[in-house]
Amino acid sequence: MQTLKYQFGKTVGILLSIMGVTFTSVIFFALFTDEPEKADTILGGFILGVVPLITGILLWRSSKIGERKFLMNKYEQQILQVASQNGGHLTPTELAMKTNLNLKESKKVLETMQIEGYCELKISPNATIVFYFRELDKRDGYEESELLN
Repeated sequence: MQTLKYQFGKTVGILLSIMGVTFTSVIFFALFTDEPEKADTILGGFILGVVPLITGILLWRSSKIGERKFLMNKYEQQILQVASQNGGHLTPTELAMKTNLNLKESKKVLETMQIEGYCELKISPNATIVFYFRELDKRDGYEESELLN
C-alpha cells in the first residue's frame, strides 16, 4: 500500500509536468506576438505553466526517493542477512530470489544503499554489477584497521 502512494505521487508529478510544459509554451508563444493582452498571457502561462512544471518535477523526484527509502527501511534486515550469507556480495537478482522484493525493487533498494554509503559497486569478471558490503565480507578482517584521531 505504501509503494502505491509513491507510484501515485510519481504519476501526478508526471501529469503536472506535462501540463506545465504545455502552458509554459504559451509564454514563449506570447513573447513573439504583438497581441494587446501580452502581459496577461505571460502571467497566466506562468501560473498555469511554470508553477505546475516545477511542482510536478519536485513531486516526482520526492516520490521516487521516498519509495527507495521506504523499501530500504522495510527490507534492511533481510538484505543484510542475504548479503552476509553471500560473503558481502549481492546482486539484485540474488536479492529478488531470496526476498519478497521483485527485481526492479531489488535494484532500487540496493542503489539507494550504495548512494547512502552502506555498500559499494563492483563489476564481476563476467560484467555483472555486484553490490559489496565490505563489513559483511568475512575475509576482510579488521585486525589491520587503524584508529581514527
